[in-house]
Amino acid sequence: MFNGKLSGMILTLVFMVSFTFLPCLKAEAADPVHTVTSGETVESIAKTYDISAEQLMKTNGLPDDKLFAGQRLTIIQTAYIPSIYQWSERGKKIANYAKSFIGFKKTAGEETPEKGFDSSGLIHWVLSRQNVPVDRLTVDGFYKQGMDTATPKTGDIIFFLEKDSLKVVTAGIYIGKNQFVNSGYGAETVQVRSTTEDYFAKYQVAYKTYTPKGEHIVQTGETLKSISENYSISMSTIKSRNALSTDELMQGQYLQLYSNPLYPFYVNQDAAYDKAYDVIKYAYTLRGFNYVFGGEDPMIGMDCSGFIYWVMKEQGLSVKRGSAADYFSLLPKIENPKAGDLVFFRDTGTRLGVTHVGIYLGDGRFLHTTENTGVHISNLSSGYFAEKFESFGQVESLMD
Repeated sequence: MFNGKLSGMILTLVFMVSFTFLPCLKAEAADPVHTVTSGETVESIAKTYDISAEQLMKTNGLPDDKLFAGQRLTIIQTAYIPSIYQWSERGKKIANYAKSFIGFKKTAGEETPEKGFDSSGLIHWVLSRQNVPVDRLTVDGFYKQGMDTATPKTGDIIFFLEKDSLKVVTAGIYIGKNQFVNSGYGAETVQVRSTTEDYFAKYQVAYKTYTPKGEHIVQTGETLKSISENYSISMSTIKSRNALSTDELMQGQYLQLYSNPLYPFYVNQDAAYDKAYDVIKYAYTLRGFNYVFGGEDPMIGMDCSGFIYWVMKEQGLSVKRGSAADYFSLLPKIENPKAGDLVFFRDTGTRLGVTHVGIYLGDGRFLHTTENTGVHISNLSSGYFAEKFESFGQVESLMD
């Protein structure tokens, strides 16, 4: 009997040891995570784990080699496999980069790793560092600015709205499987949260995307022909959807590949003049291009009036190069703008008078370029632009 009890105890012990130490009896282990300490670099961390710096950066969506103490980097030994479609890969990088800031402190009104993040600050930091040209907005602003999506993907933005008023309460960066990265309610740090948590389950959920399906950013060495072949879309169709006047492309240019407009603010709006839609479609391709005061060439940089001059010139419109004040003085002022009219602002930055101009899209949106963000879409209802707004100008008069 003693031998029987001893045998049973030994079998139990063996089973416990096996369950604890044998991988075959465990759930699949998560990938190791490295927490960055002061002085560490991408190169030094990669060397520690015997992987390439490129592998480390791609796995974590790092936009460059700048690291922050406390950043959590996932370590994967197997080769990184990019997504098939560029917009999916961009979304994956946004999600992975957001996850690297898990544990950073929540701070109201802030938007940097050094000072902390609130929910909108985290979204702005991650999107802007991933080369998505956006203003610093509130969560409500990001909700209004993003493109609707019924099929959210990794890297899109998830919003929680009060069911009766539809007021946006908070938002985060969606990482799939009902999870999202958020710096907001119920926590003092950036965390991965779930829509199934009691707090979030009581709200209505909506998704917006800033990396829409069908958008391709031209990479080094790509041509219109190679992009056409890659997506099985004719060159003429791509040119038409983006109002491209030639086959020449610029690195960094945003191309709409599918038929539905990616940011359809001008759809169903009256056009200000015959080529207004083409001006807008072509101007969309230059989102993210740099601001340079006095510039009028995307490859060098453009200021606000240089941007207006370039996109109109490229559409075959004869418009003189002028400043925002010059265009303001030339155009009749109107209260009900059409898509393609100009919108003017006063006393921006340190200058006085009419100092800024953009292209009105419709639905309160306009396209322009600024020093910090480059070419991007903004909303007239945002506090800064609402305060600085001067008037709309009727472009049709320039076409006479």
